[in-house]
Amino acid sequence: MKRKKFLALALAGVMTAATLTACAPLEDLYDWFFGGGSSNASHGSEKGLVTESEELENKLRTYLGLSETTASDRAKKTLEEVAGKFDVTWLDNNKLNETARAALEPITQDKVQAKQVLWVDVMQLTSPGGTADITLDNRPIYSDRYINPGSGSGDPYHWVYLVNPSNLEYELGHYKKNDAELYAGIFQKDGKNYAAMVTIMNAWW
Repeated sequence: MKRKKFLALALAGVMTAATLTACAPLEDLYDWFFGGGSSNASHGSEKGLVTESEELENKLRTYLGLSETTASDRAKKTLEEVAGKFDVTWLDNNKLNETARAALEPITQDKVQAKQVLWVDVMQLTSPGGTADITLDNRPIYSDRYINPGSGSGDPYHWVYLVNPSNLEYELGHYKKNDAELYAGIFQKDGKNYAAMVTIMNAWW
């Protein structure tokens, strides 16, 4: 009797899978069979999954004058979320705009701690060589500065704005120069390649 019930359940499962196959995308079926999120491994380019780029990280270290940076799972998780929620409306002339600032704010505010500052930049890659066309010159980048005024001076608050990269370069160069967390990588969205970076440092104030 138990064997008949098992066979009946197995048959029902096969029929359900066949029905789903007829009307659901393959990645949805992958999630259904193996659990939500499992399809990211094979469909990461459409899910905004970031591939770390040492070439890009080295280029940023050189640009920012850093001899070393701290490995940061927090910066990686931030960039994964940025890539996953990225939308083309975030860019004007391949530069972050106010739409991006508003979208990034809820992503970063649980990542940066009091008396820290976090920067984000995203750009579309247009050259065949990938990171060859990346530069921070003359482009606004996102900044989330979490300020704690101190006892009796008010509550901690986030100061979020778009800032010239020279601000990032200056602060890294004059304050916690080699105490920065850095993660940079490449992701795909709608068939296009994008580069992105997250930098976090302890504030000087």
